[in-house]
Amino acid sequence: MIEKSPLVWTHQNSPAQDRRGTEFVRRGVRARKTRWHALAPWERYRERVRAATIALADPLLGWESAASELGLPVFGEPRYVHVFADIAGHSYRQKDVLTHTGVDGREETRINGVRVTTLVDTVVDLIRVLPLAFGVATLDAALRMGANLDEIADRLRAQRNPRGRSRAWDAVRRADAAAESVLESVSRVMISLLGFEDPELQRTFLLDDRERRPDFYWPSVGVAGDADGDEKYFRGDILDAEAKIRDQRRRDIELQVAVERSVHWEWGDVMTPARLDRILIGAGVPRIRPVDPRVIASIANGGRTVRRPRH
Repeated sequence: MIEKSPLVWTHQNSPAQDRRGTEFVRRGVRARKTRWHALAPWERYRERVRAATIALADPLLGWESAASELGLPVFGEPRYVHVFADIAGHSYRQKDVLTHTGVDGREETRINGVRVTTLVDTVVDLIRVLPLAFGVATLDAALRMGANLDEIADRLRAQRNPRGRSRAWDAVRRADAAAESVLESVSRVMISLLGFEDPELQRTFLLDDRERRPDFYWPSVGVAGDADGDEKYFRGDILDAEAKIRDQRRRDIELQVAVERSVHWEWGDVMTPARLDRILIGAGVPRIRPVDPRVIASIANGGRTVRRPRH
């Protein structure tokens, strides 16, 4: 367990002071309350997975639980710890652990001593069940990590389980490793489903011997767009964040000689499609087809995540 973990292992006879200022995570495991609530949802989930891994005695992690160890994106705080058992029968749940079974086996590897399904198997499992935009983002991330799209397609084709197959193939068709972040990937799917013209990704402009690359570019109208996730600016100290913001402003000024307009949006805009729609319409991006009726469903992941009160 990493040194910075907020988790505390306890037992039935632990003195009361060991429990003070902590919160229950699972039997025998509590967390330091202030540090626990300071974690991002996906960080909190990873700690839950690690605690479960010890309690369950070397399980084979899959789905979001494997993703958290492999370095794939995890959206919010998933509701369950997912494990795979290569046995016949129906999947079953015990408290927050969901054990999957099935006719299609899984290959496995170890990450820091933890058994997880391989990158390919994890991605195939996730693109079957995640909303389309999140599935595409997961697949894009795997391609950036070195996964082979043909191998993923072959694995999906070979599996007998029909659940989520059409959604998974839709994600495969939309995959593009050129997207450099999760928010870019989700944005690209939303732009398409909202009916807008497909942008070029990472178009390079050479300005005063410096390369500038907006996330999206629509050459038909000269509009550049950037998906600005908070992590783009606020990983590191505040001075580093301020420098990155200044660089962004400088880049926008420089791009004015090459593009007609630059626009930006954030995670909240993409998660509220009407806001992203207004931003793109206001920038002059052409809509070339009707809005897809799946636009809301493509980001609706609430059934797989925990809703926690704000602290």
